[in-house]
Amino acid sequence: MSQDGLDPTPYAAFLMRRLFRPCGEGVEAAVETEWPTDGDVWAWADDNAKVLELLSHPALWRQFPGETAAMLRFVGGMCDGPFIFRRIGAPRLERAEGDDRRATWLHSMMHVGTDLPAGCVMLGIRFHDGRTARNLYLTGNYVAFRHRDRYVTLDVEEAITDTACTLEDGRLVASHAGDLWFEAAGGRLRLGRITYTYRVAASSMLVQAEAALDLDPEIEVADVTLTIGHDNLSHGENNVHYGRIGVLGPDGALRCHMAAEPGAVVLPAEGARYYAMGQEEMHGFALAIHSRPHAPERLRELRVVQNQPGRLHWVVAAYDFQGKHRGARLSVAEDKLLTAGGFHAEAAAYERLMREAAAAPPGAWPRDLSISYDYGVEINAFAKAYAVLAAGEAEAPPGLAAELRSLCDRYLDVYREQFVEGFWRGENTVFSRQLAFVILAAATMLRATGEERYRRDLATLVEVMLQFEQPLRDPLAGPESGFLMGLRSSRDLHVDCHSAALLALVHAAPWLPEAPIPEAIERGLNAFALVTGSIEWLGEARKVDTLGLLWTDDGGHPRISHAFWNFHVGLTLRLFRALRDSPDERLRAIHAYHAERLAVFEPLLLRQVALATREHADGLEIRSSWLSSETNSETQPWVVLGRTGHPWD
Repeated sequence: MSQDGLDPTPYAAFLMRRLFRPCGEGVEAAVETEWPTDGDVWAWADDNAKVLELLSHPALWRQFPGETAAMLRFVGGMCDGPFIFRRIGAPRLERAEGDDRRATWLHSMMHVGTDLPAGCVMLGIRFHDGRTARNLYLTGNYVAFRHRDRYVTLDVEEAITDTACTLEDGRLVASHAGDLWFEAAGGRLRLGRITYTYRVAASSMLVQAEAALDLDPEIEVADVTLTIGHDNLSHGENNVHYGRIGVLGPDGALRCHMAAEPGAVVLPAEGARYYAMGQEEMHGFALAIHSRPHAPERLRELRVVQNQPGRLHWVVAAYDFQGKHRGARLSVAEDKLLTAGGFHAEAAAYERLMREAAAAPPGAWPRDLSISYDYGVEINAFAKAYAVLAAGEAEAPPGLAAELRSLCDRYLDVYREQFVEGFWRGENTVFSRQLAFVILAAATMLRATGEERYRRDLATLVEVMLQFEQPLRDPLAGPESGFLMGLRSSRDLHVDCHSAALLALVHAAPWLPEAPIPEAIERGLNAFALVTGSIEWLGEARKVDTLGLLWTDDGGHPRISHAFWNFHVGLTLRLFRALRDSPDERLRAIHAYHAERLAVFEPLLLRQVALATREHADGLEIRSSWLSSETNSETQPWVVLGRTGHPWD
């Protein structure tokens, strides 16, 4: 039971009976929604960690031991080196619209566009909100060669006369082809037939691109170059742009090129096992296009065009077939992988991951190799579960507690190395809501062990979080501030990020008495207000009256952020509870000072949850909002934790 009398059992039961299910061979996890969303069934690593934190309440762990163990295996299995991967999805590949020449295809976690007469295949990562984008256009190819004393370059797209497309057994094969002709002293000669083939499998996020040239046996040519091109890279829609290229050489060294002024450059890439175009964004959001050549010994260079400062426009990989050729078949291929969050410097790891993905069994659910948005919630779940086991409050197989502590320690170290150190170097790495849960993990481990290393972790993490505090203009009464989503980009205020940041600071404050945390919490609480905003719902604007933040953005425009979605409500209720129950008398005094305002805020938020709560024979469901038809794997655990807290907070 929680301190306010809420029994979490029926809410956990709903999750276990409606969302927890098999997700491919040997895997069980909580899927995002009970019913497929737009035909998709996804299981997110971070959402499963949120459910795990709820299930690590000792009473719930004892009630659902098998489910808890399975979800620990799933979240642990999504960890590899520095990566905590984002999600898996039930295999899916189908035509959404169009024909064999031009079509849109739906993959479990991608959308694919084929315009084969134009020689173009588009790849994009899919979401169920506004984040879906066109991440990559595979086009812009040429063939080059020597004929006698002339060097000739031919455009591939101009030669296309034939296309083909088949979808069979979960595998899409699309191609375009045409004969290549060139002018010579004796007239017009046929070089041969060029065919580009693209292969997409329902069971994988890898896409194979192959270029094959069948040379005419009637002529001899030399030093042939085939290409695999990437065009329109920084079209800007939905923040799609790339400004960085990394090339992993045969010596294992990563060489980087940062796009600068407009112009053309040539990057050496002899023998490169892997190369990638990346975006300088927060690690959890940074787009990247990863490429693994099948024949790296033939790769010579990357030819690059930059149309805008800091933006890549066209990148083509040039493969060489030196010497003389007649009537031969020359071919090159690459595996492509899209990610929407990751660590650009981990080139060797990505090359390995792509090799492993290519060998995945056909029945596996495809895995999105983007890193988790809420990278910190997995660390926090490991910490909470460890604390419960170390205290003897639940039973588990021998060695699990040590394994959980090892995972927690490893990813606290990774977070420091990949996120914090980069942040202090001026890089755009940290997302505040993610950071908040890393702070909660460090605080939990400090409480569970008393070890000084966790106090050092906590102090380092809090120092970063305090950089995200943004003073608000025109405060209504006393200093007000909001905690930004991102500091160097995404400089927006959102209730979830703001509440998560304050929640983390509340739990850190007792361990760091010298840090200026209470003052930041005071300013952050001052920022909450009753607001009237709007939400677009089924094509109609709906008025929203709830808790929120009033602020002015960097462009001087007034903005409103509100807590319509119940995951915002869960984090905010958890903040208010943590402040009220804090062992730090300074924080309890802040709660007492704001008691009258909170007495207005909390009933409003609880009423919002009540409007969204639905009773079932097998449990209680908290829908994503009062207008929504169902809950999801993030909303339900976060709202329940907002009502109950966690024994090891």
